[in-house]
Amino acid sequence: MRKFRVLLISIVVALLALSLPAAAQDTPTVASSMPDLAFPFFVHMQAQIRDEAALLGVNLVESDGQSSVPKQTADVEAAIVQGVAAIVISPLDAAAMAPALQQAVDAGIPVVTVDRRVDGVEVVAHVGADNVIGGQAQAEWVIAQYPEGARIFYLEGQPGSSPAIDRKAGFFATIEAAGASYEIVFEQTANFRRDEGLSVTEAGLSGLDAPPDVIVAANDDMALGALEAINGLDLGDAIKIIGFDALPEALESIANGGIDATVEQTPGEQGRTALQIAVNAANGIMPENTVILLTPVVIDGMNLMDAERIGEVPGMMTTAMDLPGVLLGDALAACDNDAPLTIVGSMPDLAFPFFVHMQAQGRDEAASIGNVTYIETDGQSSVPKQTADVEAAIVQGAQALVISPLDVAAMSPALVQAVEAGLIVVTVDRRVEGVEGILNHVGADNVLGGQAQAEWVIANYPEGARIFYLEGQPGSGPAIDRKAGFFATIEAAGPTYEIVFEQTANFRRDEGLSVTEAGLSGLETPPDVIIAANDDMALGALEAINALGMGDTIKIAGFDALPEALGSIINGGMDATVEQFPGGQIRTALRAAVLEARGCAYDIANPVLLTPIVLDATSINMAERISEVGG
Repeated sequence: MRKFRVLLISIVVALLALSLPAAAQDTPTVASSMPDLAFPFFVHMQAQIRDEAALLGVNLVESDGQSSVPKQTADVEAAIVQGVAAIVISPLDAAAMAPALQQAVDAGIPVVTVDRRVDGVEVVAHVGADNVIGGQAQAEWVIAQYPEGARIFYLEGQPGSSPAIDRKAGFFATIEAAGASYEIVFEQTANFRRDEGLSVTEAGLSGLDAPPDVIVAANDDMALGALEAINGLDLGDAIKIIGFDALPEALESIANGGIDATVEQTPGEQGRTALQIAVNAANGIMPENTVILLTPVVIDGMNLMDAERIGEVPGMMTTAMDLPGVLLGDALAACDNDAPLTIVGSMPDLAFPFFVHMQAQGRDEAASIGNVTYIETDGQSSVPKQTADVEAAIVQGAQALVISPLDVAAMSPALVQAVEAGLIVVTVDRRVEGVEGILNHVGADNVLGGQAQAEWVIANYPEGARIFYLEGQPGSGPAIDRKAGFFATIEAAGPTYEIVFEQTANFRRDEGLSVTEAGLSGLETPPDVIIAANDDMALGALEAINALGMGDTIKIAGFDALPEALGSIINGGMDATVEQFPGGQIRTALRAAVLEARGCAYDIANPVLLTPIVLDATSINMAERISEVGG
């Protein structure tokens, strides 16, 4: 009876952890207000802000204006009453939302606008794409496609919104300057909506004596609606279409010969940058520039892989590697079973940015697949907590569990329970041995990753090196494998490569700092290079050597290719890291679980081990998360 009570208590704790907000923590609270989450563009932006909030350690209150100025105004007023530390907002209407934002400013709350600007209110900063240049880019694309002139059908965005105003201004100014051979034969708003893009295009085409050469839409939703209209009229081969926003569905349409082009304005980078500025402002640190405008670029079939969200398009990934996820994307497309599924994604500790990114990629993949409820859990670096999360998944009747176990041995009993309860279990990043019935493991080959670190050391120090080694969390599969690969390769290189210090820093940045400080103090001569089994420890070590004035004499290589590590490499801090494609890992794992649960045919190796690669200043653009690096 006592054993049953302990199990029941752990399940209740886990269910509470799944349902309760994190507001109880004593951390800053920032409000994030989107104008209308019916639009995929803002769903993505909000998700990126959410992920950045997790990285920065702030509470995020999310709200949806639902295309209503009174609703978004009420959301801002609620944030003021709550006493939030800052507000990040994409206003529905640049003029109509000004009074509410002035109230927030008068209340002493820093306000940062994103994507859509508000004039007449002294906000801390505005972060967005330069929509005038984006409209100009659309016009330049039209001119390049039709150098002799063109009949243009223009679908305008929501009246009063700054993106609609600016995109139209940039487009019309450039087209008018190109001469009279470029004629606007139709112009009407479709309010940024796909259904109106369809209906307005149908009505507009019916009133023209001859079809236009090209349809230019101020966003992708209207462009996709227009595509449906011209296909219904069998004009798909005769009229080109360019949109704006680079939504995954638009990118997929370009790849499949539907719409012809779109404009990328990196909404994820906009949202993350806005939140960073807001948090700094809440701490009294104001930005040097109050307007940060990213430059949009046209995306077409020639540069499709440059899009920020290309990884969300089934069958396409952001990396240059031939990932198994590409094959499973094809299998998903061929699967005609879309039965609803509940899948639990269990991470070992969301204090680590690596797992925040992995969980976000799992969330996005579930949304991309469709009809999948994705429940996210955080083990909080506690085996009992992660065990309780697994037990809760069993009680909830989830069909599948995708898990990166905190400790490969200690989590085995919980995974045995899950398998025996009929859950499809796929491990990711960290493998569990000895549990029969686990469907698959998807991860990076950490032994090869450690070997790659060693080969980088040998290439940089061909005559030998004194090596300071920071080990990961004892008992975790990645720590064990990375160390094994590194040491085997270094030992085979000969006695001129000497390990002068070796100690765990538990994958933590603070311990990377303190262990490095203590280790260096005990050495008569500094090492040539510090090798860390993850980037957090490497960044902690960098802080330690910089404080000691050794930043120019000791090289540092980490592992994980976190955005902060990539930025450090670019800025001359760290020297290298190892990319193991965490997004590719969890997307592949989730696809395998879905295909198995829905009884669809697929072919995949078991285990699936992606080959890590070393990234340094010469190869930094191959990083999966390079688009998240500021600047």
